[in-house]
Amino acid sequence: MGYSSAGEARQAREALGKALEALQQDEDVPEEVLGIIQNVAKSVGALFEAEYASTEPDGKTCVKNALGTLSQTLALLQDVKSEHSGVQTATESIADVISILFPLTNKPSVRPGSASQHPDSQRPESQRSESQRSPAIAPPAQRPASHRPVSQRPPASAPPANRPLSSRPPSERPFSRSNRPLSSRPVSGAPAPIPTSMLPPPAPIPTGERRPVEANLGATTQSNFYVGFSGEIAHGGVFLATYEALPKDTSVSMLVTLPGGFEFECDGYVRFVRDPMDFMSESEPGMGIQFEGLSDEARDLVLRFIRKRPPIFYDV
Repeated sequence: MGYSSAGEARQAREALGKALEALQQDEDVPEEVLGIIQNVAKSVGALFEAEYASTEPDGKTCVKNALGTLSQTLALLQDVKSEHSGVQTATESIADVISILFPLTNKPSVRPGSASQHPDSQRPESQRSESQRSPAIAPPAQRPASHRPVSQRPPASAPPANRPLSSRPPSERPFSRSNRPLSSRPVSGAPAPIPTSMLPPPAPIPTGERRPVEANLGATTQSNFYVGFSGEIAHGGVFLATYEALPKDTSVSMLVTLPGGFEFECDGYVRFVRDPMDFMSESEPGMGIQFEGLSDEARDLVLRFIRKRPPIFYDV
């Protein structure tokens, strides 16, 4: 049994060919664009592996790897300072590919022996024979938090509000192949306006003092930066892995520490929560803290980190 979404992986891989072609069309390719080309080629390789993956988990892992690299590439494209005619086309193509891949990461895995392969499993429990009834499954034990808790409040019960793109009406989708909003700068080098559908929601008005939060990010931490379809770092934030998340829309004052002794402070708010009691989710529990303004110095630090480690993609 191969990967059930091999067709979508192939479609995405073929679409990435447009990005590679656009970025390689100039004879004199700038150094910063060469690094982006390598990222795109790496994603092509991951999608090729997904096409021919022998198991569902292997295919999904390859897709997640490709999505992570493309999220990084989309962020780096926003910071290309060299004149290059292929940047805009590459940004469109990569956003198109992300719109194909992101729903696959939320798609339930199809495993051998699943309900789709055994009609008896569709019957109510009371109508099955004793041998066909499902055994009780104990919930997995909670893992200890990877860093000191930021709050003594109990974990939020609401799961993250990020519906797959495929379940949304076209008017609500941040990106549509039939109406492609451009997040990159045009060929002339002047910044293009980013469509409102790609922007994060307005920050809530703080009702009291901001809650202090510290996020320690490293090469292997569960906590990481995240970006959306715009690819702009300032429109993203930090995913803070924790079992003691703050309620959604809580205003915070965040200290972000990075390898090498670098750090910066910024305001933000809790934009989404991943519930630790959601046993169906494959994602690490925690909360996504949206940036509320980012200084040039802080943005440079985030960009430096993203060049080394791909950010998480979060659907706006």
